[in-house]
Parts: sequence; structure tokens; C-alpha cells
Amino acid sequence: MRKKLNILAVGDPAVYVYIHPSYQIVARYMEKEKIEVNFDIVPWETYYDFLQETFEGKRNYDIVMVAGHLWLYDFVRKNLLAPVEYPQEGNYDFDDILASVRREMRIDDKTFLYPSFCDGHMILYRKSIVKKVLGKFLDEIITTDQLISYVKAVHGEKGMYGIALKAHPSEIFLDILPYFRNEGVEIFDETTCLPKFNETKGIIAVEKYLSLRQYAPGDTGNFGNEEVRLAFQKRKAIFIVTWGGQLGQIINDECDDIDDIGFSTFNTSWNVVWSFGINAKTLQKEDANKFLVYLTTKEIDRIVGSYAGSPVRYSTYRIDKNKYPWYELHLNMVENISKPLPQVPNLSTKLGYLYKELTNAFRNLKTPAEALNDAEKSILLC
Repeated sequence: MRKKLNILAVGDPAVYVYIHPSYQIVARYMEKEKIEVNFDIVPWETYYDFLQETFEGKRNYDIVMVAGHLWLYDFVRKNLLAPVEYPQEGNYDFDDILASVRREMRIDDKTFLYPSFCDGHMILYRKSIVKKVLGKFLDEIITTDQLISYVKAVHGEKGMYGIALKAHPSEIFLDILPYFRNEGVEIFDETTCLPKFNETKGIIAVEKYLSLRQYAPGDTGNFGNEEVRLAFQKRKAIFIVTWGGQLGQIINDECDDIDDIGFSTFNTSWNVVWSFGINAKTLQKEDANKFLVYLTTKEIDRIVGSYAGSPVRYSTYRIDKNKYPWYELHLNMVENISKPLPQVPNLSTKLGYLYKELTNAFRNLKTPAEALNDAEKSILLC
């Protein structure tokens, strides 16, 4: 009987590179290794539920995608992932993987993940409009306060909105996160793991983010990756804040004004490395590990970089930096600027309350103060 690997992957635009007919990444492996690979891609909104059902044994997947440090601590603590071993010899070149990415793949001196692509805060804007109104291009690193002032200044130019916000209920917390950090507010205490956001500065952070609604499309509260991409590509918004893993899709071969697109990032940015892990319950650990070694080689990383926009190897940034104008800034964001969230037990569940309450605030169902207070109460009870 032919061997078969089942992979559960998140429905991020970057992930489709693995099954894209132009690249044949998975198809080539199946042909060479004479193994069947079932690569299922599930929408972000329902992905975590699929993941939990896999760990509970209700779904059969040997390999699963993991949102790096966001989930790794809990999954390792619960013995849901098997440790992995990177090749130390040959042309794999473990040290070519970004140092910050290598650190994110590890817990307690053991490696559990293979990196796929990065998702960190990146700001895109229309250079011609910004230069006309502000008299200059943006610095590569800005604050959330600066972004707000720039959005206000350019709003309405050429009939465009100042910004498109990624404020869908499944996206809103991470869209607001840099605003919390700009006010000096961390979400959880690194030592006690208790929430820290429910304070005056936290309320100010949410209020500042909400002030951008008046410069965004009326339905921006339903915007995820796709809607933000289209708003920018179709010249409906002058500014967007998106993920590094979306850049390849936003600035693709069909984009006819690449030279008019500027790039910046927040000094309070966050990044996560979407990665592949091996289900601790699988009986095919050796085959799974072999497949993931292939999926994270230098050759594949360059393809992922060209498609997604956010590679994880130094060599890709070095070789292709002149092809993709955001690469140097993106590398700096990932390696030097972005800061992870602290390792907190049941982090995803706790953040779920924040997503819910921030959505309530965005939709004027609660004041920012009420929303943060209710989120804190729920987190302390869970």
C-alpha cells in the first residue's frame, strides 16, 4: 500500500504556494518519493477548531501548521507536538534560517517546528499621494501616532480613504496590538501571566485605533486579508497595515504601479512565524520529518518568498533583495524590531476574549473601557 501523509494547513494566501500548479512543490515531492501527500487548507476563521479536533483524535493529520510562538508553548506543555531534528549536514544549512526564527521554533532547548513564512506588521502606502501631501516619504519605522496623523492628512485625496483597517473579529486584536504597545501597555505580565491591558493607557490605545474608523471604508469592520488587499490594489485606500506574508499577493505580477508603493513598519510591531509541526500521535514521524526538511530547503524558501513575500532564510533575502523592495525592511522587522507575545498558558483562549470585546468596542456595542474591563474579567475566570 502506498504511504500517505495528511497535512492540515491554514488558509493564508501564502500557503497556497505549496499546491500552486506553477510551482508543483508538493506534486514534485510525491513523484520523487512515491508517497501520497494530502494537503488540506482550512480557512483561518475555523482553523483552530480543526487543529483542536486533530489533537483530540477526531481528525487524522500527521503534520499541522502552527502559529509559531503564539501557540507553541501551550502545545508543547500539553504534549501535542513531537520534537523534530533538523539536518546538521549536507546542503540544508540550518544556520541559514534567521536566528530569530530558529529561536521561535524551540521550547526548553528542544525544536518542535519547521518555519514556513513570517507574518509581521508591515505598512503599505501610495508614495505619490503621501509625497504630495506630506512633502516626504515615510520613514521606514514609524509610531502608531505618526500613522494616525498621516492618515488624517491624506484622507480624501483622489477620492480615496485614508486607510483600510483589518478589523474583522478574527483579526482585530493583532491589528490593535501596536497601539497598545505605543502607549507602553503589554497585554500580559511576563512573570505572573496576568492581564495588564485594562488600564487608562490601554483605553487610550483602543480609542486611538477607533479614531481611524472615520477615515476607513464603512465596512472595514469586516475586513480580513483579502479585503485589505483589494482595497489597496483597487486604490480605495492610501494606507494599509497588513502582514508580511501578504506582500507577495498584494504586489504581484499584475500590479502595474509597484514603484508607487512605499513600505514602512511600526516600532511596536509584532511578528509570528507560521510553521509546520508533527502531531505527537502520528505513526509516521520519520516520513513527516523528511517531508518537512524538503519543504523548508533554500530552494523552496525562495519560492515561498516570491509568492508570499516573507521568507525565513538569510540567503533568500540576500539573493533576491533587489527583486523585492520590501525585503531589507522586512528582514529588519523580523530580526530586530518585532517583539513576541509572552508565553502564557491557554493564550489562545484568553486572547479570544480580547478579540470578542475589542470587536464590541469597534461596533460601538461597548465603550473601550467597558470592553477591556469585561475582557479582563473573562480572562481571570478562565
